[in-house]
Amino acid sequence: MFEEKDNTLLARWLAGTLTPEEQNELEQSPGFKDYLQIVNGMNRFEKPYFDKESLRISIKEKINISSKTKVLRLKPVLYAASVAASVILIIGIFFNEVSYMTKTGEQLTFTLPNGAKVQMNAGSELSHARFFWHINKKVTLQGEAFFETETGNGFHVETELGMVSVLGTRFNVKARANLFELKCYKGKVAFYPVNDQQEIIVTKGESVKLTEGIFNEKTMEESGPDWINGHSSFNNTPLDEVLEELQIQYGITIENTGVDLSKHFTGSFVHDNLNMALRTILEPMGINYQLSNDQKIVTLLQNSLDN
Repeated sequence: MFEEKDNTLLARWLAGTLTPEEQNELEQSPGFKDYLQIVNGMNRFEKPYFDKESLRISIKEKINISSKTKVLRLKPVLYAASVAASVILIIGIFFNEVSYMTKTGEQLTFTLPNGAKVQMNAGSELSHARFFWHINKKVTLQGEAFFETETGNGFHVETELGMVSVLGTRFNVKARANLFELKCYKGKVAFYPVNDQQEIIVTKGESVKLTEGIFNEKTMEESGPDWINGHSSFNNTPLDEVLEELQIQYGITIENTGVDLSKHFTGSFVHDNLNMALRTILEPMGINYQLSNDQKIVTLLQNSLDN
């Protein structure tokens, strides 16, 4: 029969915090072999579509049914209940996640379990499994992040529009709403678009960007992402995409009164001076604008080049 103490040791064992004495104690417990079988099978698991509470209720109902039979087999039932509790614990630990989030105008740097360095741009979120990195080498990204890792520390970056498979490289992933862009600055990565079996190999000096529903491959001369150094750069980019990034960096709302945003912009804007950023983007495009007193709302008035 599994003891409550065993489950506590199990959680610490999975986290790698047991002392040698506690490790030996756990290995001598009656259920340790069952623990090993469960853990070794976790790499074949998909995240379940039920929660722990539903599983607990289901198990309890089955135990109650078993207890109503004429022949009482108390120990096996209790043993099964303990095993089930351990399964719930392991599943809960296996799918427990670490999440990182950046707010408006904020950047964040941290390290993944394999030693890979991550720098997150503003308005982004990244998560990965808290335990079992050797089984579940995956991070989920919404927003933009720059990754640096050494050869042999492979992992995957999942976005809503596809997955990036990493070996040893330096690369940037931008995945905001329906926008996706992958840039490789060193080494090589593979990109697998969602619902498409054909991989796209991206090497140093190459990029892949989603444009009008199509992933286009291009070459580039950048040595690293400009946003890390406090400004965002664009090359022949639709103006609405540029303004969306401006809103993310400054936490502003842009109201359009009929300005044509389909034109393309080439240039950059800084992250620490809103007035300068607005002038840099809008004045060359011939767009008049008005900034509210609290500097939270930018109203695009008209495109003087069209008059």
